Amino acid sequence: MTLSEILSTVNQLSHQDKLRLIHFLLLAVAKEEGCSLETSDAENILLNQLASTNATVWSPQADNSSIQALSDLLATAKEQSNA
Repeated sequence: MTLSEILSTVNQLSHQDKLRLIHFLLLAVAKEEGCSLETSDAENILLNQLASTNATVWSPQADNSSIQALSDLLATAKEQSNA
């Protein structure tokens, strides 16, 4: 099969199958280069745990004491630069 024939067939694949093909080719080329991109069972377990974990994101913009502390810090820095 020629590259043109392969590309024609690839164009007919679904989006998901194209992503699977990319993954397959990436692993194949890495293996040829002597690298292993395969994940171990332990890595897969960790990735699954991370995917199922709810993350809490904290921001000083939502904390009044942090907002005040930052405001005070900026005011002090401005006063010192003007002195």
